[in-house]
Amino acid sequence: MGEVAGMTVEHSGVDVVVVGGGIAGASAAAYLSANGLSVVMLEKQDTYEDIVRGEWIAPWGLREAQTLGVEDAFGLGGAWEIREWTQWDETVHPDEAETVDMTRFVPGVGGPMSFPHHEVCALMAEQAEDSGAVVVMGAQRAHVTAGSKPEVRYRHGGQDHLVKPRLVIGATGRGCTVGRQVGVHMATSVHHWGGGVRVTGLDDWPMDVQAMGTEDDKMFMVFPQGDGNARLYINFPTANSRRYQGPEGEKRFIADFELRSLPDGGKSVYAAARPIGPLKVWPSVAMFPEQPVVMDGVVLVGDEAGNADTVLGTGLSCSLRDTREVCEVLVGGDDWSPAAFEPYLAERAFRMGRLHFGADIIARLHCEFGPEAAERRRRARELMAENFAASVTGLLNMVPPEDVPDFGFSEFFAERLFRERA
Repeated sequence: MGEVAGMTVEHSGVDVVVVGGGIAGASAAAYLSANGLSVVMLEKQDTYEDIVRGEWIAPWGLREAQTLGVEDAFGLGGAWEIREWTQWDETVHPDEAETVDMTRFVPGVGGPMSFPHHEVCALMAEQAEDSGAVVVMGAQRAHVTAGSKPEVRYRHGGQDHLVKPRLVIGATGRGCTVGRQVGVHMATSVHHWGGGVRVTGLDDWPMDVQAMGTEDDKMFMVFPQGDGNARLYINFPTANSRRYQGPEGEKRFIADFELRSLPDGGKSVYAAARPIGPLKVWPSVAMFPEQPVVMDGVVLVGDEAGNADTVLGTGLSCSLRDTREVCEVLVGGDDWSPAAFEPYLAERAFRMGRLHFGADIIARLHCEFGPEAAERRRRARELMAENFAASVTGLLNMVPPEDVPDFGFSEFFAERLFRERA
């Protein structure tokens, strides 16, 4: 596949280079290679490691995985079905917390899945390789040049490499490496911060129940992964961004699950959890592309193309939807011009508009803290109990955005939900 020109290895006959081997990139490489295209996938990690990325995928995202033919990577990679979602809160007694059956929203899929991200990515990359893709782990200094004849340069094995594909798919996540190189800039907003760590030892936690709730100055989440394993997350105010820094950060993080809101005061978590992965803390950034994410020779997908606040939990589902939309163009005909991707851009704009709107509501409800915020949640819960339609935003976690009723995305709806009662 290559000729040595000086110190640069040149690769020819490549249809698509995928830069980034996460869920979006690896699924694209697997699908395109399985459908007869010549694919090179570049991943900067030498091996996939736990770097604390999204590990929850909605039922509608799992349907996208089925369409792309990568659903087995989730199952073999340790994905665990979560059947119930309990919303705890400091404003209600633990025995009165509402539980939702999450298996009933997307027929033929079941509930959402929680999984070790790095293990699923490794299996997707293996699937891509088995289908004929060239998977380059440890690819460094990848640089993309857009145009009618795009180029990708990278360094691997002590040599510089040059690929001249028909198209480049940028899938480097929130770092937006490819986007920045081809001139796509992001406007950003940060509502709160978040942190996560993978733990084991939760033998007394019901493994089919995910927890979400708000107490004091934190929104907490427990996403079981089976066999006593779980990913713990906490969202907290931006003013406290340094709260888990230092050598005792993991210990303080887990101790923060001593919560009055949980049935046992959180003892089944804070007294039992043992870290089996790193703790990572980050600003929960919503990103809005200021230029089109499709241009001559380059298409951006996943978080690289913009994302909603992570509190909504739809990032991985969006990544797989992006991948499907783009890949269907690539395997569906010879027109790979920017015009061929206009339906992708239109669908993505509609979808992200809804997700940003929904994420803003969820963040205001659950990631703002103090007495006034608690009272706001109490009033919203009362309204939802009186009228189920007030809970419509929560459907975004389960079903595709286009299937959520239109009224849930109006300013009238938001005003009604947050309106103060006498």
